[in-house]
Amino acid sequence: MRTLNATVLFAALAVAGAAFATPAAGSGIDLREATRIVEQAGYGPVRGAERDDGAWEVAASRADGRPLTVYVDARSGEILWPAQPGQRQLEAAEVMAKLAEAGYTDVRELERDDGFWKAEVRVAGGFERDLRIHPLSGEIQAERWDD
Repeated sequence: MRTLNATVLFAALAVAGAAFATPAAGSGIDLREATRIVEQAGYGPVRGAERDDGAWEVAASRADGRPLTVYVDARSGEILWPAQPGQRQLEAAEVMAKLAEAGYTDVRELERDDGFWKAEVRVAGGFERDLRIHPLSGEIQAERWDD
């Protein structure tokens, strides 16, 4: 009976964690809108796109025809990468400062991936968490247990 209760509790926590890290269905922008945003920014033609980890990865071309992946925030529709006129991308040191302000002082790894900053941090008890950080604001947009 205890094994069954522990299994049910673990499953409930896993579902709750996934719900916390994943935007609600229907929120944000769809493929058509992501494509429109990329084309309006002067990239194209769009050759394909997929939604991955909070961003639309849109395969397009620069004005000179060279291929490029444009990352569009799936929630706001903001182009995350490449930097747009007037945008200022946060540098690694600025992201580290934002993480420290949020209480994350033991940062194990920090990298740019899929248009966002991604961090692996150690929290109380020695557990590790994965964070997804907005590249312009430094806002932590998703947090989950490290797998």
